[in-house]
Amino acid sequence: MLIESRQMVRRQLRVLSALDVARTQLYHFMAIVIAGMGFFTDAYDFFSISLVIDLISFQYYDGHMRSAVKAAINGIALCGALPGQLVFGWLGDKMGRKRIYGVTLVLMVVTSLASGLSFSKRRGKNVVTVLCFFRFWLGVSIGGDYPLSATIMSEYANKRRRGAFIAAVFAMQGFGNLAAGIVGMVVSAAFTNSAPSNADFVWRIVLMFGAVPATLTYYWRMKMPETARYTALVAKDAKKVASDMSAVLNMHIVPEDEAVYELARHDQYGLFSAEFLRRHGAHLVGTSMCWLALDITFYSLNLFMKDFFTKVRLLGAPHQGDEPFKRMVHTTAMHTILVLSFSLPGYFFSVAFVDRIGRVRIQLLGFAMMSAFILCLAIPYDHWTDDKNNKYGFAVMYGLTSFFANFGPNTTTFIIPAEIFPARLRSTCHGISGAFGKLGAIIGVFAFVYAEKHNNNRSMLFALVGCNLVGLVFTLLLPESKGKALEEISGEMEEQHPEQDAAAVAAAEYVNVVPV
Repeated sequence: MLIESRQMVRRQLRVLSALDVARTQLYHFMAIVIAGMGFFTDAYDFFSISLVIDLISFQYYDGHMRSAVKAAINGIALCGALPGQLVFGWLGDKMGRKRIYGVTLVLMVVTSLASGLSFSKRRGKNVVTVLCFFRFWLGVSIGGDYPLSATIMSEYANKRRRGAFIAAVFAMQGFGNLAAGIVGMVVSAAFTNSAPSNADFVWRIVLMFGAVPATLTYYWRMKMPETARYTALVAKDAKKVASDMSAVLNMHIVPEDEAVYELARHDQYGLFSAEFLRRHGAHLVGTSMCWLALDITFYSLNLFMKDFFTKVRLLGAPHQGDEPFKRMVHTTAMHTILVLSFSLPGYFFSVAFVDRIGRVRIQLLGFAMMSAFILCLAIPYDHWTDDKNNKYGFAVMYGLTSFFANFGPNTTTFIIPAEIFPARLRSTCHGISGAFGKLGAIIGVFAFVYAEKHNNNRSMLFALVGCNLVGLVFTLLLPESKGKALEEISGEMEEQHPEQDAAAVAAAEYVNVVPV
């Protein structure tokens, strides 16, 4: 009887087998769009601030914003994202992915609008203080979106294309980054011939636009059913999961009450247990340290791109006269060109190859190539800055670093934590890993400001190379999850027997397209 129960526990539920082998169809793409639009908004909100900071400086500091203020404006949303990932990641496991998903979206819409409506009776620092307050809470909502988006997509996907689906959600970050450049360029161009005092309208419009895509996807997020893995493996509701997935897969699924009951009796170790430490402790250290190392580099280079480009004279120094909008147009145009030429292709390569090459190999490749190209920026740094004829070579090296970040650890650090941990701890562990990443981003922002203040950007670049090498080493702690069922990766079931897999495949033959 004991042997029979153990076999029942280790057998994957039929509904999950059907999801794993279902052919790619409409509900997969709808899940990508619904989860991805949150990421589109996340990237827009994170990166748009760096594009408008010169206008804020012009409007409230007469073009002489102190480095500490600049660091606060750039970094405050990252400071909010860190607790947001921890709290909402934990709530996603305790209360359900769908329910908490809606909360983060509402908070994102409200704080995006509030950021653009940051007013005060006194000019200058009071307005910036109010802006930082709302951007902190915007960061909290963005942080919460990370573990929920990744977990929902991983639990909806089939195992053959799961990596590509999660990567496609994350690729919306590239489109959000692109949209930040385009919106900034269009709005600033529209005000080019107006009074310089209208700079106040430009930065507010750009920041408030972040509420638009989030608002448009709220209905579809709420319509999306809870994931089968949460309902079955965490909530233990066999009837609900059978009902939800019967509608999604357009096939009759019989509730597996006895199997779900047996699952509730086994392997229910907690995050702080010795069993978790034995099974997944090294994995959590690996995902956390890789994300921390990656984000130090990624956010340093992205948020302070225009500072590097000013040094090599791709962009002119900030105007002290009456042309703030012209510089804004030049800055956003350069940003847009780099995203189109390097960042977006990197995301596309990840979507195309992550299920062929594997997550770990792509991450190792990305960290190695990022190190190589940053060395190409750091070693001849004086050469890049002394001769204005070298500025386009600098931009290409800079762009290639971005390409291999996205066709590399920037994508895979998002995918791997959504696959290798048990369902009841998946969102929590993804949130912990992502929180370490945002800690790295905060370190990167403030370290760069310190380096720039002491005119030591070259040393900062060498430090980023060291971060990439740390990430490369910790990647070796991670298992390859390509082509495996989530329960097999996390140890919640033994390797599926051929006859069980064949039965699941046969059942999946009857899956038809049904809107989510």
